[in-house]
Amino acid sequence: MDVHTRIVDAAIQRMATAGYEGLSISSVARLSGLSRPTIYAHFGTLDQLAAEALEAAAVQVISRVVERARDEASSAADYVVEVMVAARSEFRSSPALAPIAFPQRGTILFDGDAVGPGALELSRSFLLPLLEFQPELEEELEEIAETCLRWLVSLVQFESERSRSDSKLRAYLHRHLVPGLSVTS
Repeated sequence: MDVHTRIVDAAIQRMATAGYEGLSISSVARLSGLSRPTIYAHFGTLDQLAAEALEAAAVQVISRVVERARDEASSAADYVVEVMVAARSEFRSSPALAPIAFPQRGTILFDGDAVGPGALELSRSFLLPLLEFQPELEEELEEIAETCLRWLVSLVQFESERSRSDSKLRAYLHRHLVPGLSVTS
């Protein structure tokens, strides 16, 4: 494994155990077995390291979410709902992803904008397999991604009786999100 990858992996590991607040150049140096100057040689600032580590963690999450959604979905509407359920679970269960789900906690990922170009690209990545169900949605995918991202941020941060369990969340999303999108059952 190259040095750059060792550093990023150590940063992801640290955020997974201590959250974004526990991430420091010193902690990454200890976990990676590298010196602080080596870390700084690859990443000029902690924010740069955190941004790359979060992006790498997001790629891992996308893979798990897409796989889970594909396994569960039999239609475009089901796929969107399953992506939302799986993504909410991932964001809630991993402290390493907290800066993405809760940007106010101190990260500048996605250019400081919770629904900026980086966040939209991430959301789009979750939804690309939707086109396997409905290829005609390609022109609308950007808007669908933005709508789903806005819902996901809300679902991660707020909970109600209607969204407390995965089964209730599925029913809720089928009733209220799916009709607002151009996806079919």
